[in-house]
Amino acid sequence: RYHLMGHGLIGGGIATLYFSIFAALSFYHLIDVFPAFALMALITVAAGVMAVRFDSLLIAVLGIIGGDGTPMMLSTGEANFVGLFSYVLLLGCGILGISLKKNWHLLNYLGFACTYGLFCASMKDYQRGEFWNVMPFLAAFFVLYSTTLFLFNVVQRTKSTLLELIGLLLNAGIFFAAAYLLVREAYGQRGVAVVTLGLTAFYAAHVYYFLVRRIADRELMLSFMGLAVFFLAVTIPLV
Repeated sequence: RYHLMGHGLIGGGIATLYFSIFAALSFYHLIDVFPAFALMALITVAAGVMAVRFDSLLIAVLGIIGGDGTPMMLSTGEANFVGLFSYVLLLGCGILGISLKKNWHLLNYLGFACTYGLFCASMKDYQRGEFWNVMPFLAAFFVLYSTTLFLFNVVQRTKSTLLELIGLLLNAGIFFAAAYLLVREAYGQRGVAVVTLGLTAFYAAHVYYFLVRRIADRELMLSFMGLAVFFLAVTIPLV
């Protein structure tokens, strides 16, 4: 009868661990960056393992909320894109690991929203010279959540739903909008064509993989084909 309370306490403990490590690094300067990220990696793995082991979405959600909320609570006001985005990417990898075993749409979309929310919030301090500190992480977020949204369906051979398809479109749209602004400012309009061509190849590779592995998910494959064709069509006028 204390099932939910126990899971809540576990989730609160995970959030406290994230908070403690981030505080020790950024606020009190007790540890260096690499030990901090190693400890955060262990916490992320522990949260994922416990969430899957106890079949508890609550533990996973509380762990992600605590993890993503820590940078906001302990912000020093200084722009550190590499540190912040490495941390957020680490949390996203934890969600990716969970998605191998659990089809938790709430967790996937929560991580998706928190990641892009933190990205957009941090961009108020962006300077043109920071392009290569930001763009690789934006691309990594895109690939991470594009995979997370449908990974369970591919691994478990289950049909995708409307939620996966909407997520793919949202992820592609947000990434393209953000990349368009960043790349156009740094390299001009033709630089954006490199991004759209890369997106075309990315989704075409998904179609190829589905055909080779004979994955019978018509809706998901048609979505990949549609996105590949769309970005190829956009590339031509950009060039």
